[in-house]
Amino acid sequence: MKKLFPILLFSLLAFVSCSDDDDKSIPVDNAVVEFINAKYNGAKIRHAEYDGNGLIEVEILHDSRLKDVYFDKDNKWVYTSWDVRVAEIPAVVKESVVVAYPDFVIDDVDFIERETGNFYEIELDKGNATVVLFVTPEGEILDSSTGEPGTSPVVSDEMRLFLKEKYPGSVIIDYGKNANGMLEVDIMHDNIEKDVYFDNEGNWVYTSWDISPASLPDKVNAALAATYPQFYVDDADYIERPEIVYYEIELQDGNFEKVVFVSPEGEILNE
Repeated sequence: MKKLFPILLFSLLAFVSCSDDDDKSIPVDNAVVEFINAKYNGAKIRHAEYDGNGLIEVEILHDSRLKDVYFDKDNKWVYTSWDVRVAEIPAVVKESVVVAYPDFVIDDVDFIERETGNFYEIELDKGNATVVLFVTPEGEILDSSTGEPGTSPVVSDEMRLFLKEKYPGSVIIDYGKNANGMLEVDIMHDNIEKDVYFDNEGNWVYTSWDISPASLPDKVNAALAATYPQFYVDDADYIERPEIVYYEIELQDGNFEKVVFVSPEGEILNE
């Protein structure tokens, strides 16, 4: 469960106007008000509350835009963000995005201001796939372990080269640590969403993707029918490892489930 950081309220507070029934609103410390007045001249504070990460989120109206200004528990500025229309994106940024993800459509754009630098947060869509990019105003695509430029990239150059060579034309959709501590990189390749796993040293461990039971090879279906005649295929994945490829198949018989590994030639591997 996410924890909300407490905020120390001093005797002199600037209160934010809000509706009587908005019980999430909080008063804003004078230090926050002074920072906003200095950085965003003429801004009007509209609302303040804690966000889901324990930061203080202050909504302001500045230059005819609604902007969200975030502060930590010590009332120090963290970053500011606001919505940007697609038409407002600089040409160099849009060109960089189109080159990297030619089949995706820009769905949403925010501009982010940080002390370490400014960038665009751009959400792209392609069917059910969504990609979030962080792009500098000069068109450089950034990404990192936290999704915040300035930290060490998770997907190293070596990993990207591996993906480019093994899965030509693929694009990275998302990435993060899985329950086993491996880095899971979700890619779109040949219109298939695939999960590629790397160990802590950046070595490829395996890749998996969903397979329709109806598309299983005849040899695999024959082996399943002969070995498990009372079961039906409920789910199937294709697994690629450095040393072997196989199908991971979930079989069902009433309330009983069984997972078997079968080679493309129809050999049951875990009997």
